[in-house]
Amino acid sequence: MAPENDNQGGASWRQAITGIGLVLAIPWMIGVPAVIGYYVDKRYGTEPLWFLVGLFVGLFGTAFDIYKLLKRLGQLK
Repeated sequence: MAPENDNQGGASWRQAITGIGLVLAIPWMIGVPAVIGYYVDKRYGTEPLWFLVGLFVGLFGTAFDIYKLLKRLGQLK
């Protein structure tokens, strides 16, 4: 007898696809604000101020999105 579709210990497809989407989105979420900051710095000669601001905004935003996702998936209480 094969066990019925019991999902104990395994991730659902929805969770797996959400995780894959996050893995693909993280470089964009960090990189885009950093690149925008880099170009603003080059244009106005303020290196590395806006690059660092963009980098920290991207890192903070990514960390916050990961926190929300983990909370929604029940990994955090």
